[in-house]
Amino acid sequence: MKIRLDPLRGMRDLVSPESEELYYLMKKFSEVATRYGYELIILPTLELFEVFSVKSGPEIKKSMYVFSDKGGRQVCLRPEFTAGVARAYLRLMRDKPKPIKLYYVGQAFRYEEPQAGRYREFFQAGVEYLGDSSINADVELLLLIRDYYRAVGLNNYRIKIGNIGLYRNLFSAWGIPEETQDLIIHYLDKKEVEKALSLVGEYNASGQTLIEELMSISSSEPEEIREQVSRLRLDSRSLEELEKTIKILELSRELDVGDSYVDLGFARGLAYYTGFIFEVVVPDATFSIGGGGRYDKLVSIYGGEDLPATGFALGLDRTLLVLSSRGWRPPEKNVKVVLLALTNYTAEVDRVATTLRNAGCVVDVRIVTKKKVGEVLGDVAEKGYDYAVFLGEKELSEGVLTIKNLREKTQKSVSMDRLGEVAHELL
Repeated sequence: MKIRLDPLRGMRDLVSPESEELYYLMKKFSEVATRYGYELIILPTLELFEVFSVKSGPEIKKSMYVFSDKGGRQVCLRPEFTAGVARAYLRLMRDKPKPIKLYYVGQAFRYEEPQAGRYREFFQAGVEYLGDSSINADVELLLLIRDYYRAVGLNNYRIKIGNIGLYRNLFSAWGIPEETQDLIIHYLDKKEVEKALSLVGEYNASGQTLIEELMSISSSEPEEIREQVSRLRLDSRSLEELEKTIKILELSRELDVGDSYVDLGFARGLAYYTGFIFEVVVPDATFSIGGGGRYDKLVSIYGGEDLPATGFALGLDRTLLVLSSRGWRPPEKNVKVVLLALTNYTAEVDRVATTLRNAGCVVDVRIVTKKKVGEVLGDVAEKGYDYAVFLGEKELSEGVLTIKNLREKTQKSVSMDRLGEVAHELL
């Protein structure tokens, strides 16, 4: 029987070096988030469909992998993490002291048309900050992203800041139902502005002009934004949302968070956002590489209390694409050693390998014949190995090891008794 070997469309087999590079980005995110006081949460890949259908937005509903399991339940592969975090909070964390700071790393799934930077199975890393309504929590998200990008060597990115709360406030004042608001915001996110304005016009004809004027406001200068907004007729609540947005811009620029600017013309498609939103963009990519914002009503939608919350998700696949286009490679910290044992596995072979590994070396043990030594050396040199250690009958009888530097093409003999000390020298 002939089996199709290609993965499903939009899915990938990841092997080295890409698999190692992606893992490096995950590991670095975990380190940075932990230093900020966030704790790891691991969520199920498969969830009940209703967890996401309640407040994910029109686009995500259409693009989910949804099916009935063997128990007849309608389930889905998670399309994102925030809804699952809200569900897990209600089940396991309601009694914990606030705020609660969580981070996650893992795969998500969306049945979308694959293209550059878009896969049907993709990797995300993100945080959720539950129980703090202040802009300090929002700003901390941007600081964490700043430090993560510094850690992996990504620069020349921009933080685009907006505010969904401003639009929702206006829509509510005009009597637009929440479900219709979600659809308007979806259209704005997809740049289908005419559709969005048409829906607004059904409830408030003059509101179309105000929305268009708001969408035209974009600047990295706080005073310029204030000046543009002053020409519009906005109520006090809308002005308060705008001032919060400007304050976040001022703080992010003061704290050297990328190249931040406000763009009131952008929206994010997930329907649970209630206020501050942002995206991470880079000049040499047609897609954003991350984003997030405030979602103060999601927990109450699931039957819980009103709980202020904010968070973000970074696309690790997209981050890797951007880094790779700039010639990036993760730093090599481990010394790679091939141990060429010209004998069968023995306690001595294991002792030498273990000593090198305990010192921090990557050790690949190869049981070889003399005829195969040259072939193996060529193989490991191509893979970027640093040293070859030879252990044969001669070395065992004399209590010495031959260590060859594969980069400098030099070699020396060392006593087995000094192996631990020599291993640290190699590092």
